[in-house]
Amino acid sequence: MSETRPDGGNKRNFYERIIQDHLQRGPIEHDYSFGFLSELMEDALDMIDGECRVEYLSPPVNICGDIRSRYGDLLDIFRNCGWPFDQKYAFLGNFIDGGKFSMETLVLLICCKICYPQNFVILRGNFEHELVKTERKFIGELRVRYPDSQKFQALNTSMKSYLKRLPLVAILNRKIVCVNGLISSNIKQDSNAVLVKNGNSFENHNTRLEILFPESDYPSVVTPMAIEEESKTLKELLKSMDMSMIINSNNVIKQGYQFNFGH
Repeated sequence: MSETRPDGGNKRNFYERIIQDHLQRGPIEHDYSFGFLSELMEDALDMIDGECRVEYLSPPVNICGDIRSRYGDLLDIFRNCGWPFDQKYAFLGNFIDGGKFSMETLVLLICCKICYPQNFVILRGNFEHELVKTERKFIGELRVRYPDSQKFQALNTSMKSYLKRLPLVAILNRKIVCVNGLISSNIKQDSNAVLVKNGNSFENHNTRLEILFPESDYPSVVTPMAIEEESKTLKELLKSMDMSMIINSNNVIKQGYQFNFGH
């Protein structure tokens, strides 16, 4: 389909047609024009509030972990869990990591966020956090697709600005903390600090937290003692916040999901 928006056309109608085109054509590479991407990022930046570091969600909602540029998996999620115009979604970061379909994944998610802002949450993950600071694989893909230095720099700047302003944590039903990285009450970097409203308690105050992103994509070796100590710290933190659970999409396991109430 044509990416050129008709004069006077409604933005939502235009981006909904882009979404439908992606859903219908399946996991294939799209040839995005520089003008389309520039306009998309401009519209995305216009609607995002860089001061909003915490999103508050109410169920029912589909909570999705790391996509990591697997565009086909993203399309399968929509087919199996419900189309983005019918369902509420929260993506907990790490949605692009430089895979073949990084651009398609980013475009589809941003279009969904523009069209359904109340039903679509996108958090910043470790990969997006690193992209803001370094030249990772996704930026290389961007350079290949747009070899003209001026076009590349313009898109690089706008995309990094968007990723930098994404919220860091989502609170589901005022009781469940959803995050990509780790959380700590020991604030060391104000740039990653958030204020989270307490759960359903009658106390009216916020808890100040820092979202910590791991330095490496590979998990470090842990011992039973370290796990026990971390679990104790998190339980105490959750209790102080009047929260019941943490969903951390960065802790990937073979089953895809697991709630371990005993530990």
